[in-house]
Amino acid sequence: MITISNAGPLIAFGKLGQLGLLLKLCSEIIIPREVYNEVVLNGIKLGAPDAFSVKRIVDSGRIFIEDVVLAEQDRRLVSIIDLGEIEVIALAKQKKADWVLIDNEHARKAARVQGLSVRGTIGILIEGFRKEFLNTEEFQFLIEEIKARPDLWISDRLCDFALRRIK
Repeated sequence: MITISNAGPLIAFGKLGQLGLLLKLCSEIIIPREVYNEVVLNGIKLGAPDAFSVKRIVDSGRIFIEDVVLAEQDRRLVSIIDLGEIEVIALAKQKKADWVLIDNEHARKAARVQGLSVRGTIGILIEGFRKEFLNTEEFQFLIEEIKARPDLWISDRLCDFALRRIK
């Protein structure tokens, strides 16, 4: 299963200590160079522990980095979404990815318009629960953790929806 990830889900799973769950669910994870720069290089400059975690996984060969050449049509998205998200969408189209991991709603819409199958942090947690990598208590704890953390930008409404969905 080829998965192309944007920065948001990698950062969220790093902060939640759940990068291992992501690796269990996604057999091949690829990130564009721009996403690596945002998550790892900028994160390390800020001293973010999740950046070091992602770097270790990249260095171990479990997440791959690819340079992306954007087509003119991809560049037009710059007014709507950032460069990392554009590269994620372009790479997902090139690789015919099974999943695209994006949390930003505008980028999710842009990816869906391109015919891509989009998941976000919450969707991956739900999938982890469905595949029994997380039990109900673990799932609920992670959702409550997301809601409590100001450094994770996932809406309470979406978190509450996820809690209702697993019941």
